[in-house]
Amino acid sequence: MTEYAADSIELTLVPVDGTDSVALDRLTGALACELRELRLDSVERCLPSRSGPPGPAASSAVLTDVGKLSVGGLLSGSGVKAMVGLVQSWLRRNEQDSVILRLGEDHVEITGSPTRRSHQLLKDFYRRHGEDGC
Repeated sequence: MTEYAADSIELTLVPVDGTDSVALDRLTGALACELRELRLDSVERCLPSRSGPPGPAASSAVLTDVGKLSVGGLLSGSGVKAMVGLVQSWLRRNEQDSVILRLGEDHVEITGSPTRRSHQLLKDFYRRHGEDGC
């Protein structure tokens, strides 16, 4: 069984159009709670930061990192697959678009209703990281 020896896996929620930062923050918290049920070493929300110039216009700066989670620890290939399955189910139940899973420089987009193409992309991702496709 392959283990993903990464400091962390980053998950970024890609919300449906029209989702404001408050709703995105709530959705991110809900996904984090469900991921913790997988008994991962750690599931942490990335703290939002502001992008844009400091000063009087700072109130109009955009919040970044809202919707990001960091999953830490040594994960087995089957553990990553379980996490992907949980995220797919969560996306369907919450009617959201997708979550981007990033492992180092590599990433794959997880959707709630996987197409043949997205399924192949996941299989390729697993292969690149030493785990046979599902």
